[in-house]
Amino acid sequence: MNKGCGPAWLPEKISDLLFNWFFEASCITHDKAYGIGGNESKRYQVDLEFWQAMRRDTLRQKGFKRLARWLQALLFFAVVRLFGWVQFNYL
Repeated sequence: MNKGCGPAWLPEKISDLLFNWFFEASCITHDKAYGIGGNESKRYQVDLEFWQAMRRDTLRQKGFKRLARWLQALLFFAVVRLFGWVQFNYL
C-alpha cells in the first residue's frame, strides 16, 4: 500500500507527474497510517494530518506556484476524504 500519492491502479508515471514529485513523503506517511487503520474518527484524523502536511509542503513554493500547489493539495485532500474509505483498514 505505501505506493506514494494516488490510487494503486494509477500508473506510477502518472502519479509521479501529478503528485509524487511534490507530496511523496506526505503521501507515504498517510498510506502507512491507512494501513494501520482504525475507525472513522481515526481516518478523519489521519486525513486531517495529511492535509496539514501537504499545506506545509506548499510553503516550499513562492507566489503563484504556492497557490497552485495549495489548490492541488486541497483537491487531493477532497478526493481522499470522498474515496479513501475504500483503502482504509477499518478495524
